[in-house]
Amino acid sequence: MNTHIERVRQFDKNTLDHLFKRAGEKDADPSSDFFEDEKNILLVSHTEDRLSGFLWAYVLQSPHSPYPKMFLYSIDVFVEFRRQGIASQLIRELKKIAQTYKCREMFVPTQKSNEAAMGLYRKTLGKIKNDDDVSFIYDKDALERLA
Repeated sequence: MNTHIERVRQFDKNTLDHLFKRAGEKDADPSSDFFEDEKNILLVSHTEDRLSGFLWAYVLQSPHSPYPKMFLYSIDVFVEFRRQGIASQLIRELKKIAQTYKCREMFVPTQKSNEAAMGLYRKTLGKIKNDDDVSFIYDKDALERLA
């Protein structure tokens, strides 16, 4: 199948609604603010002229290094397009973008139980940095409390 990857740079609510709905995000409320920062990345894959998947990521600066990092926040390929290399193509394109920003590292959180993600990230040359990493989430309630 013929797949091409496109970087989306302008807000299109209908397309974003469609992408998030297909990815199972029932309560998504797409924001145009995302597209105001050039360091926010949305890549969309088209296979045979149909939307087949997407990812979004952020270029992050650090106070202790002149080199930014690429944070791959989320990647989704729609069910009927899985196992065709589309996710690998999306990551390959993101790596190219990371190079243009002079990123020295790209990282992505996942769970060991997510076998598909673990396989994808290994296949695309990702490495597990620490076996003991833990992610804490501060939800809306926690953010409102200063304790």
